[in-house]
Amino acid sequence: MAVTTMRFKYIWTPEMCVLAAVAVGDYTMWKYILSRLKITNKVSVEIVRHAAILIVLIWLIIRVYPDVVAELDVLREFYDPDTVALMSWIKHNTKSAAVFSGSMQLLAGVKLCTGRRLTNHPHFEDKLLRQKTFEVYQYYGRRDPQEVHGILKSIGADYIILEDSICYSRGPPRCTLPHLVDMANGHMTDGDTQEAGLVKAKHGRFCDRINQKDPLYTKLFPLVFKNKTFRVYKLL
Repeated sequence: MAVTTMRFKYIWTPEMCVLAAVAVGDYTMWKYILSRLKITNKVSVEIVRHAAILIVLIWLIIRVYPDVVAELDVLREFYDPDTVALMSWIKHNTKSAAVFSGSMQLLAGVKLCTGRRLTNHPHFEDKLLRQKTFEVYQYYGRRDPQEVHGILKSIGADYIILEDSICYSRGPPRCTLPHLVDMANGHMTDGDTQEAGLVKAKHGRFCDRINQKDPLYTKLFPLVFKNKTFRVYKLL
């Protein structure tokens, strides 16, 4: 499988290295090979065995060293100024006990970089956490802002972080997070015609309406931080 599939090479390579090391350093193998050449003295076998290992190591170093140096010379840095700005703002402008709600992939960074509390921890999963995640993701659905505010208050959230990449995502129909939230709520998604079991929502999409500064939303969730990627709102 390693011959045909690249990912299996990374599993196969360590095994081959171990087997190769055993083969090159095996006394019995060298004793057998040298016996065919009429060399049976134990000391001679040991000398040849250790010399072979040393030669292989030197050859590998000569062969691989230039590539290793070239890789180390390439400077690789994390560059995401919007995320850095968000984490810096959270650290310097919110209390250490503040509770944040957002997408699970973003909250992993919030926890790591700022130590703030989270409404839905990304490193654990059970039935209750999945239900809580569905509830907090209502800000990507089409719910009454009062209902969303009540849900977030009930789980202790102080701030919500909205991402335009999620709110305005252009993935395949019914595959984006907003569409999944719509269908879970029994609402028709963008561009849907009438379908059994789904009804037209009475409210606009929360993350979009609040971005349009609709007073029904902003009076409950004032904007406290914004850049090209993230918007942070505080719950009143």
